[in-house]
Amino acid sequence: MEREMRGIWVASVANIDWPSAPGLSEETLRREADAILDRSAAMGLNVIFFQVRPSSDALYRSSLEPWSYYLVGNEFNKNLSFDPLQYWIDGAHSRGMELHAWLNPFRVTPKADFPTGPNHIAHKHPEWLIKYSAKLFLDPGIPSARDYVREVVMDIVNRYDIDGIHFDDYFYPYPSKGEVFDDSKSFNAFNPRQLTLANWRRSNVTAVIASVSEAIRQSKPWIQFGISPFGVWRNKKDDEKGSDTRAGVSDYDVLYADILNWIDNSLIDYVIPQVYWEHGNKWCDFDILQRWWGDRSTDDTKVFIGHAVFKINDGKVPGAGWNSKEEMPEQLRKVRRNDNLDGSVFFSYRQFNRNILGFEDYLSTDFYKDKALQVPLTKGRADKIRISHLERDGTTLSWEVEGDTSQVRFFVVYRTPRSESDQIGTNKTVRYIVDRPCVRLLLNQGKRQRYVYRVAAVDKYRVVHELSRRITVREGVED
Repeated sequence: MEREMRGIWVASVANIDWPSAPGLSEETLRREADAILDRSAAMGLNVIFFQVRPSSDALYRSSLEPWSYYLVGNEFNKNLSFDPLQYWIDGAHSRGMELHAWLNPFRVTPKADFPTGPNHIAHKHPEWLIKYSAKLFLDPGIPSARDYVREVVMDIVNRYDIDGIHFDDYFYPYPSKGEVFDDSKSFNAFNPRQLTLANWRRSNVTAVIASVSEAIRQSKPWIQFGISPFGVWRNKKDDEKGSDTRAGVSDYDVLYADILNWIDNSLIDYVIPQVYWEHGNKWCDFDILQRWWGDRSTDDTKVFIGHAVFKINDGKVPGAGWNSKEEMPEQLRKVRRNDNLDGSVFFSYRQFNRNILGFEDYLSTDFYKDKALQVPLTKGRADKIRISHLERDGTTLSWEVEGDTSQVRFFVVYRTPRSESDQIGTNKTVRYIVDRPCVRLLLNQGKRQRYVYRVAAVDKYRVVHELSRRITVREGVED
């Protein structure tokens, strides 16, 4: 298929994926990043969700927040000669993939004594913080704390050529038995409409989502803004609009994330629910949830499914589902067959470093064998961009670009057997996605055959522009 979300989360928190440990040399940091990017591209993925702000800190150059401990260890004044986020952006784009900057909006530290730099928000504004379950959180009920989250986001948006801003599922914290998230002070001070506590909390989170959404669209409207919530919005027993599930946690009632409100009001461009259950789960069945979330898709907000590759064959989750090599492929096939869903995202990269029942091979040689463009989400397009002077020199195709080249994100190269070349404008097979006006052809080594190539520019809104002229290439070897 020509377009599909094929994403992967690359987590920095607790050094899950990158970096593999705090305080690595720059050479090692680059080498590890390149290995992840190369492998992701080889699997046929097209979007990297890179965690740049795990704990009110930064894996990018920031004047607002310090380097992350997960990057530099205790050397918070370390002078890196390269910008990690820029390196990931350049690396993703050069491999035909998008880069979405993933932030945790409200987590301050994963534990109360977590190492932080001198300009960390825990030191600058302790009055904004709430300690809960031995962790520190920004209080979403304080307007200035919400404004700060938007300021951090827009610092990234305005300085980096990213493709998306991505929030995960941590809004108000997951519950800890026997403890109370004590936001009574802000509830009493900043509740002019006299809302109930639950409605007030939901209004606080929605206020952040709305302000970030508006700021991004005013600054760079082609940047997507998306959320990856917990996989159950509400159970049907609590709300007739909810899913036929029996989850102990829900977005609406426990995390105070009013996802359907955000979709209905077009505040987000996409949602990636974490549907981390298998087929036949008695509490939360995958099939029920993929259909329920698909029915929430709109023209303005696309829905992708987040998959739990960390559960495959890990020996921790009982039952046949996760021990079957068909569990995850069947999840992907159902997502693809659902016309209301537009693809999948996997948590997380490190899981591909162990035996996951041949799943990586399934992606690279079967399900994602042909490349796919990213799904267009935002409205708008750049001015007309044309491909001219398409030429072939040996195994290299090159071309020139007419129009605003600053709005070009990628070039897509289509390849079709000459006998089917009349379909290249409709039944497109993507052969290459590149970020520069040339590509080295990987010629077919099978039976000799003629193929037709055409090229088009893809702008930052993900719109494909006018196709180039045709070039016919004879590939293969004689019988």
